[in-house]
Amino acid sequence: DTLIQKAAEMGIDFSGLSNDIAREIVKKKFSLNQEQFEAVDFIFWISYMVEKDAEDLITYPEVQLGARQVAMKILIERLQFGDKITIIEELYTGEKHILLKLMRKIQGMRNDIAHGRFDNLSYGGYHLSDNRGKLKLIAHYRDVMRRKK
Repeated sequence: DTLIQKAAEMGIDFSGLSNDIAREIVKKKFSLNQEQFEAVDFIFWISYMVEKDAEDLITYPEVQLGARQVAMKILIERLQFGDKITIIEELYTGEKHILLKLMRKIQGMRNDIAHGRFDNLSYGGYHLSDNRGKLKLIAHYRDVMRRKK
């Protein structure tokens, strides 16, 4: 609070600060390049989408069988990504299902980000800073979701 107050007193305009302040700090401190940031951004958003899809894959059938949607949403949102995958595995598909393998791959890439293993962010022979790798992963996920039964 003192820093912000003193900066305001000195006339510093906070709206002029970079919206990517954390990115800039990390980039300088750890010498990351733009390709690494692109791969991280892609995995972050694709894993967000896949996790939300996992929530729906659990919630929808249960609601159809009589569970309360609000209760299911509250319960499922409290679980971690890996727990959601495990529930799908145990209730609906079995561990060898291709959807679960892909979900676990995406979960693993998200974990790679958290541990700074940016070189592991590849799919189908392409680094995920390369649009070909992104497109390949998206297309594969789309195809697997279409035949999830």
